[in-house]
Amino acid sequence: MRIVSSFHDYYDTVQGTGQDQTLVFLRDRKEMELSRETFPFPIFGGRFPPFFGRRLTGPFLSVAQRVIGFCGKIHLLLQLSHQRRAEPCPRTALCYSLSDVDAFVEDHFKRHHIDGYRRKSRRLFFNRSWPAECGREGFEKLFETYASMQSAFGHLFVDSGYPIFVASTWWGCEGPRRVCKRQYRIVFNECLKDLEFYCPAPVGIGILVVAG
Repeated sequence: MRIVSSFHDYYDTVQGTGQDQTLVFLRDRKEMELSRETFPFPIFGGRFPPFFGRRLTGPFLSVAQRVIGFCGKIHLLLQLSHQRRAEPCPRTALCYSLSDVDAFVEDHFKRHHIDGYRRKSRRLFFNRSWPAECGREGFEKLFETYASMQSAFGHLFVDSGYPIFVASTWWGCEGPRRVCKRQYRIVFNECLKDLEFYCPAPVGIGILVVAG
C-alpha cells in the first residue's frame, strides 16, 4: 500500500518493507465541529466545568478527552493538566490507562490530594481534598466502559470512509465573559504520532481503504 499525505505519521515506515502500488491510501485530513448531541462517545465528567482551587491559576485537574479510532477499533486517551500559581506552564500527561492516571496524580500532587483522589465519595462536587468528578473511581469506570466498547463503533469508519479519526471534547472559555463551555470536535485522518499512539497498523488500513 502506498500512502499519499502532506504529513508523516509513525506507521509510515512500513512502506520501506515494500509497497503495493495498486493500493493507495490518500490521507487527507478533515476537521468537523460537533455538539453534545452529535458526539457519539461516553464523556468523562460531562456535567460540570472544572473545579478551580483557590491557590491555582487553572483547573485543579483539567481533563481533555480524546477517542482515537484506528482500523475499526476505538482507544481512549485522556490528556491531564495541572498548574500551580508559581508555575509558568501546566504539567501535562497523555494517559491511555488507569495506571497512567494514577502515576500522574502520584507524581504531581501532595499526599492528602492523592488520598482524596483514591477515596470513594458520594458528595456531588468535591470532597475536602479532591473534586469528586475527577476521582479515581470515575476514571476506572470510564476506561472499563471504553474497553467493553472497543469494537462497537465500526459503523463510524464505514459511514465516513476514513480508517482513522480523533474525536475530542474539552472545557474551553468563549466570548468576552470567558464563559466555560464544553467543546466537541472530530478530525479524520489525524496525525497520531504527536499523541504517542503506537499500534500495529497498516493491514487494517488497507482493508478499510478498499472497503471505502
